[in-house]
Amino acid sequence: MIWQRGWVVLGSAALVAGLTGGCGTTASDLHAGGPAPATSEAVVAVALSHLTPQPYSIEYREPGAPIDDVGTKDPSIGGLLRWKPDPDWTLDVQVQPAREGVAVCSERDCVELGAATLTWQDGGEDNPGTLSVWVVRDGELRSVDFEGIGIDGDPRATELPFDLNELEEIVTDPAFALETTTAAVEAGEQLARDGVEGSRVEPTALREPDPAPRTTPRALAAAVQEFLDGAGEPRLIRSGRADTFVEPGGAVEDGWGIALGLRHGLTLHVTVFGEAGDDITRCQPTLTCWPWDGTVHAGRDGLSGTFYSTDAHSVHVWLEGAGVDAITHEWFLEAERRDHIRWVQAMLSGLGAADGVGVETTPELVSAGEKLTWFQD
Repeated sequence: MIWQRGWVVLGSAALVAGLTGGCGTTASDLHAGGPAPATSEAVVAVALSHLTPQPYSIEYREPGAPIDDVGTKDPSIGGLLRWKPDPDWTLDVQVQPAREGVAVCSERDCVELGAATLTWQDGGEDNPGTLSVWVVRDGELRSVDFEGIGIDGDPRATELPFDLNELEEIVTDPAFALETTTAAVEAGEQLARDGVEGSRVEPTALREPDPAPRTTPRALAAAVQEFLDGAGEPRLIRSGRADTFVEPGGAVEDGWGIALGLRHGLTLHVTVFGEAGDDITRCQPTLTCWPWDGTVHAGRDGLSGTFYSTDAHSVHVWLEGAGVDAITHEWFLEAERRDHIRWVQAMLSGLGAADGVGVETTPELVSAGEKLTWFQD
């Protein structure tokens, strides 16, 4: 046994009966018994119950071990699982109290993976790629981190030595937590005593994700409705139809959109362009414009607009009606729900960046759009 800072390192040994071998123990078997404080060994045992390839060695976290020179203690439990052949592949399984303001997706690409979140960072010549599958539940961050073969783009289309769905099963298992079960603790004790017999694994190509469906007028209307639901205005829309708004700068080219009749005598126009560029987001004649938070805001008496762009598309959101004005930054921040027109105008300034408002959508929004009774084709 070798001690390292924050880790207890064990080499491979005999096959673990009941976890990886003849007994065929599954994750459900580890849910027996009453609640018990989890150990690093128990957390690893739960993880192994979901994994097909078994590691060659396990390095257990030593709870409360110092992790720097000023005495900071490691708050996590779990372990580092290693595979062969070279280059080694590792899975770092761990559970720890969630820090406030966890924002992993602010610096990495993120997608949903079932009930969990998948994040990744591409590798290079000198650095291996990394990915994480994680959830935050009950004040805990439960994660599995992979490091190994180069990841280039979406890991769901990359050759990996395991099924990503197995990693989702690990982090969503209720026994994979700071409070687990007595069965998981006992399995962890047996695992630490007997070790593991690793299985050699080869990377297999995962199924490439289905391409995102193209947005339709109905799917776009459903995306607007979903945005309003999240903003606490689920009954704001009264009617809708496919229509391309004639903007102050003239009839648009290469764009299409919808017109939605709203309450308070307002009309909402959403126009999608399959390209981005300064010419699309420029200030148009007769408008007062100002940029804020990556969006160009524009307006005049009775009309306001926001121009939002990504690398793939641009979106123009227009609001027409009495009381609509050329907003300013201060006006925007002073909006209150009881001031209906101002509130709606300020709220819709974020619509261009909403999910499904663009050239691509989701199967769920396509299905939701087909069910809209207020939208006329």
